[in-house]
Amino acid sequence: MSTADRPTLPRVIVANLVVVFGENGRPPQAHYECHRCPYRTATVTGRRAVAEFTATATEGAAAHRSACPALQESQ
Repeated sequence: MSTADRPTLPRVIVANLVVVFGENGRPPQAHYECHRCPYRTATVTGRRAVAEFTATATEGAAAHRSACPALQESQ
């Protein structure tokens, strides 16, 4: 089956990695938030902190998915 023949499924955003690139003297910031539950990491601020946070964001997201209360309820 080619990609043109596949039915399209609705896309649902379930989490965001939010990165604000700082401007006008404001430092960059980042945080991760789940849209299935109220989970949100603390906001990190500064170039180095944002770079380190985004470099490991996939591991943090995976760890949250394994413990997300909204996902635990549906199993």
